Amino acid sequence: MSNIRNTIFEYISKNPGIRYRELLRMLGLTNGVLSYHLYRLEAEQMIRIDRDGGMTRYYASDVEQDEANILGMLRIPTARRIISYMLENDGSSTLDELAFMLGKAQSTIFWHMKRLSEKGLVDKHDSKYVLRNKNLIINVLNRYKEQLVEKVADNYADMMEDLNF
Repeated sequence: MSNIRNTIFEYISKNPGIRYRELLRMLGLTNGVLSYHLYRLEAEQMIRIDRDGGMTRYYASDVEQDEANILGMLRIPTARRIISYMLENDGSSTLDELAFMLGKAQSTIFWHMKRLSEKGLVDKHDSKYVLRNKNLIINVLNRYKEQLVEKVADNYADMMEDLNF
């Protein structure tokens, strides 16, 4: 494997869920060079590319899909705050409560809850949203703590401290 490709792979491994523009910026590569090497890494099954609407995220191929879903959502500030709040409150909350506690419009919270539901992180039971697999989310937070701290140091560190990790 070429040095450039190895550098790209290592950066993706250390930053699961990273987006294309961030890779461009952080690695200082041109669009064509990065695109070519990402294509080769995917062809060699070293990375997985998740395309969701207009958003593309890159993961090492050893990251399970359910973990990738969690990591992808943790990279979105409002979704990360929702997950954090729900973890702090027995894994459940109402839309009104989330909107009030996070200082966001209900429509914003609803949109994020819909995305979290589509990714398999939450279910709706009556008027409450419930984390689908609280233990898996906590395990992913612990497993990728170091990588996540680099990207979302202030929010993540606060969340982990609040959860006594």
